[in-house]
Amino acid sequence: MQINVVFRHMDHSDALKDYAIEKLSKIKKYLDGPLDVNVVLSVEKIRHIAEVKFNFNGFMVKGREAAEDMYAAIDLVAGKIVRQIKRYKERLRRRKGAPSLDERIQTSIPVEVLSVDHERDEAVAPEVVKKTNFLVKPMSLEEAIMQLELMNNHFYVFRDESTDRINVVYRRDDGHYGLIDPR
Repeated sequence: MQINVVFRHMDHSDALKDYAIEKLSKIKKYLDGPLDVNVVLSVEKIRHIAEVKFNFNGFMVKGREAAEDMYAAIDLVAGKIVRQIKRYKERLRRRKGAPSLDERIQTSIPVEVLSVDHERDEAVAPEVVKKTNFLVKPMSLEEAIMQLELMNNHFYVFRDESTDRINVVYRRDDGHYGLIDPR
């Protein structure tokens, strides 16, 4: 297990680096195989932020926590990562022999037609402020939902392994999942 610690907007501290490595090395007992864990410790005004990212069996696990003390932020993010891994392992155990999630997913998506005001001033037109590139790997719907839960996002884009088409699974307000399957 390789743990890389990077400091941003703060001085390098061996004590903080050793503390982060000590706390995050505990996740090794939950995971098999080699891991390359990236830790970013940063300071923004008075907030101390600890971020952790790594890939495990093709799933991205990440966590970010902020606190008034860097040691507390490291503790919080380590706890968050351990909870995510335990939840992932538990889902794998429950998934074996469980009924398919296809029955529980609601695929109906309400389509609303939005009116566009053509007389709007073009100086205040929305613009793209962030662009993210990522690899879309083939996976089943169950794996995509698991990845959505692990990353704690509202939606997840994936390539369906049975149809080889790009799909989007998303979390609905009622707690269920929706699937966008373009034709």
